[in-house]
Amino acid sequence: MRPRQSIWKWLLAVLLAIIAVGVVVLLLRPAGPPADLRDRVEASFSDWTGGTVRLPEPLRVRYLPPSIEGTFSLSGAAKLPSVQAVTAPKFRLTLSLPDLLLGSVSFSALRLDGPTLTLKPGEDARTAKAVLGKLTAFLAGAPLESVRIHRGVVEPATGQPLLRKLDLRLNTRGQSGALEAVGSFVFNGEQVTFSMDRGRTRETEDGQSSPLKLKVTSAPLTARFAGTMQLGDELGGEGRLEATLPDIRRFLAWVGVVLPEGESLKDASATGRVHWLGPTLTFDDGTFDFDGNEAVGLLALTAGARPRIDGTLDFESLSLDPYLTGASASQADAPLFDWVLLKHLDADLRVSTGRLSAGALRLGGGGLTINAKNGVISSEIGSLEICGGQAEGRVDLDLSSPRVEAALAGSLADVAIDSCRQSLGLSVPITGSGTVNTDVSTGGTTHEELIRGLAGTVLVTAKDGTLPIDLTTLLSKPDAEATGWSEGAATPFSELKADCSLSAGHLWCQSFHMITGGKPVSGAGGLDIARQTLDWDLRMADSEVSPDADEPVSGTQPGITINGSLTAPEMARARGGGSRGRRTGTGHGEAVAHALNG
Repeated sequence: MRPRQSIWKWLLAVLLAIIAVGVVVLLLRPAGPPADLRDRVEASFSDWTGGTVRLPEPLRVRYLPPSIEGTFSLSGAAKLPSVQAVTAPKFRLTLSLPDLLLGSVSFSALRLDGPTLTLKPGEDARTAKAVLGKLTAFLAGAPLESVRIHRGVVEPATGQPLLRKLDLRLNTRGQSGALEAVGSFVFNGEQVTFSMDRGRTRETEDGQSSPLKLKVTSAPLTARFAGTMQLGDELGGEGRLEATLPDIRRFLAWVGVVLPEGESLKDASATGRVHWLGPTLTFDDGTFDFDGNEAVGLLALTAGARPRIDGTLDFESLSLDPYLTGASASQADAPLFDWVLLKHLDADLRVSTGRLSAGALRLGGGGLTINAKNGVISSEIGSLEICGGQAEGRVDLDLSSPRVEAALAGSLADVAIDSCRQSLGLSVPITGSGTVNTDVSTGGTTHEELIRGLAGTVLVTAKDGTLPIDLTTLLSKPDAEATGWSEGAATPFSELKADCSLSAGHLWCQSFHMITGGKPVSGAGGLDIARQTLDWDLRMADSEVSPDADEPVSGTQPGITINGSLTAPEMARARGGGSRGRRTGTGHGEAVAHALNG
């Protein structure tokens, strides 16, 4: 009996195998759709999108995997936010096999290969609330759980495509209002990858809210956000954001805001708790790094054709070097001051710092405010430590038209003249402690016009310093001359005062008084700013003449002239005397020199 039972077992196994192969072959072969299958699929998708869905021939139905394949077109999608039409040369709609065998239709996933998504005209004028609210309702009513888009294109109704090579996996997670999305696309020539996980939406007093995690990675920007998204009168949210921008100029150009080329706004990052409402993103207490400067504080960024920055920032140290560089030589024909960042941005900033540096100038702590709107810039400086003293003032700059208008009103009090001079690279070796009060303005379309347009007043006072002039030698010898400033035999002074005015590019000091060795020296002279040349006349003042007299330069006392280049002027004993006669003899000059030597 055993051999006969074995034969039957083998015959049964072969029969089952033949049946299985037949079933597989049957399931794998294409099958013509039921008469109403196309209509039911088109009707379901048309009802979901509020448009017209067409699945033209050839349309293929497969049972393993259970799917429908062919070409896809959607037009007039009233319920689909932002998208007006979708066309795809190839689509696959995954079906439920049990339902399909029973003659019913239910979907699980849709794949579109190479689709073109055309946006609705004027969609940018719609509110974010309307778009997001519609998207939430649209996905909640989806007849399927996932959508896959492969190498798609997103384009406006007219114009160039916005997104290329769009790859997207979207999962509605059982129609609960939640949404998972991961994918990539090319925007303005840059590859972007992203992932998003939005939790179930719940109703709140202010609208709708849902948890949100978002990650975006690209060359111009890398960002992570974890928090909540809120849908009220405007789209908003709050949470923690970490963002890195290797080059802010590149990022802004990428999103359509072009700044002039420059070496600033590099290696930027921002971290902290944020909230956003509409186009404005605010760091309530953030940490910011850019150009090697680190700050903490509040910062609000508002997107738009002209971005706006508002905030209060505190720096431990702040270097202004990256922001003080003008156009390069190759850009000599560029508009005047086009490199100034605040010409292209609006801002309302309050900045404080423990240390400030600009080139070789090292400053202490202080604060300033910066306001900019439509190219009109104003900045106020308060109690800034500089060269051992204090700086205060206001700078106004109007860059809204080709003609630049500028004004400066301020003071430098008790500064160490020599250290400031060296830091600024000035060639006149003066020492002492000085105060400068100035109120000047100018205007023009070129640097030359700005210099010629200088007008205003400058008042200088100093004490306990030296002038790089050898007055002793020059006044003791009738034919004494010198070329260049004298450092080894400088003239000390206890007091110095110069009352000057600016006009047509010339600084004219109509009143100059100095006390050296207990003796007064008075004079007058000027500086041609463009040519950097001097023309001065200094004389020992008569002791009986008041230092504030209208005519401080005495004609009865010996004096010297200073003419020529600012860096190396020619100095000589004054030739001739005034209305009260000449007294340029050696004896009187020696007496004056003896008085200067004390």
